[in-house]
Amino acid sequence: MRENDIKNAFSRIKADDMLRAKVIHKIEENKRFKKTGIHAKRAFAAAAVAAAVVCSATAFAASPAGKQMIAYFQNDAAVEITSLAKLSEYNEAIGVSSTNLGYTLTLDNVAVDDNFMHVFYTLKYNDGKMFIEGAEGNNLWPECRMNGQFVGHGNHNEWEGYLFDDQTYKGVLKLNVASLDVPESFKLELYALPNGKVSEAFDPNYLYSDNLTLTDEDISKLIYVSTTAKKADVEAKNIVKNINKTFKTEYYDDNNNKKTGETEISKVIFSPFGNQLVVTDTCEGCGAMQLAGWAMFDENGQSLDILNTDLSGSLSGQKSTNALEFLKADANTKQLKLVPIHYGPTDDWQVEVLKQDIGAYPMTFKVNDYGSIVVTDVRISDGEINIDYYKDGFSSYDPHFQLFDKNGNNAEPGGKLGCTLYTRVHHDTNSYTAQYKYDAYDENGNKLPLTEKVTKEGIEKSFTTLGVYTAQPFSLDYNNALEIDLK
Repeated sequence: MRENDIKNAFSRIKADDMLRAKVIHKIEENKRFKKTGIHAKRAFAAAAVAAAVVCSATAFAASPAGKQMIAYFQNDAAVEITSLAKLSEYNEAIGVSSTNLGYTLTLDNVAVDDNFMHVFYTLKYNDGKMFIEGAEGNNLWPECRMNGQFVGHGNHNEWEGYLFDDQTYKGVLKLNVASLDVPESFKLELYALPNGKVSEAFDPNYLYSDNLTLTDEDISKLIYVSTTAKKADVEAKNIVKNINKTFKTEYYDDNNNKKTGETEISKVIFSPFGNQLVVTDTCEGCGAMQLAGWAMFDENGQSLDILNTDLSGSLSGQKSTNALEFLKADANTKQLKLVPIHYGPTDDWQVEVLKQDIGAYPMTFKVNDYGSIVVTDVRISDGEINIDYYKDGFSSYDPHFQLFDKNGNNAEPGGKLGCTLYTRVHHDTNSYTAQYKYDAYDENGNKLPLTEKVTKEGIEKSFTTLGVYTAQPFSLDYNNALEIDLK
């Protein structure tokens, strides 16, 4: 990660007691990391969300009969987190509000199935502007409980939102519940802790423990709402395939010693909000998710895209459970075939950058022997470049793009120290958008205004060529493929 970017990001973050407690809890519980280290920018983007609210999320809250769009989604800052059509069809309007400690928290909508729980909320700071640089009240990330159980221990959770006006923030939590048993109906609690509201007599760490009953005294110190939520109509659309298949996997420990671990595929869940494979790893010093290094195909040989996300790793000798979300499959899929990936010696790694001039589409980049990245459009606006693409065959989790000018120099808006990459997943079309945004800040954490070079016209003058890195040399070991029958 770039030093200046880190300084800029954290110069905008004030002490957040609840976030600090959550981080401490995570460290004690397990280790977390990305499946691939190639996208450090995405990790920086997560910090930028907390600090400057540069990410956002959207969906439509309409029933099959047709409801009006929720106010949360009537904003250009919103982006997709799950199938918009499915979120529009399966959700429950709540509208419960509570005011405390200068804030009003409203639980707007809930959409839940056996894979994900989406919680849409509005947070208003009643005493002034919510996101003033350096002011208290920033970085309020609500948390959830389901029947007293903390939701958020596992991997693949998202916190997104945008500033609606000076006092109002609209957000969504997308929480992975695939490893839990989601009941038909349950008590849903949503709560947050404002900065500067923690005293020595109130330690928020316990708020992340399981099976906790919040007392009236606890609630008086929080911004808190609760309701009874249910899976409702969406439950009938969930298809859970219990697999419970255990097998041995090989890995290398921190000292590069080859060892054998055990992996269990417990279940596969097909639902309106996504498809996930729930996996438990048991290994000593291996990190997490041995299947993260495998390719996956259906019974017709079609490569299924495994989405890039965070993972929870076990402490030495302990089990860790993760869920892998994948595209291009549904409840009619009859078989999953998991194929090990074997990489060649590091001395043989010769990564090449494939280059093509932008302007004519589609652009096909064959990144390995098994698949290609197909770019369908490049869209340029002030301070922003959007690259629309899909994966044809098997390729790595996210492609590594490079943006060049006619002389082969970097052409990201604002340069390496002023640009952040966000990867957007379009669940309805099994495609993606790589979004490069100008995110430069001064030494005080204030966002810098656009200069001529990062306007639409300025970017169009410099950005002429798109490059994609080829994958490190590898082969797919079909002879040792693991087949999972879903019939």
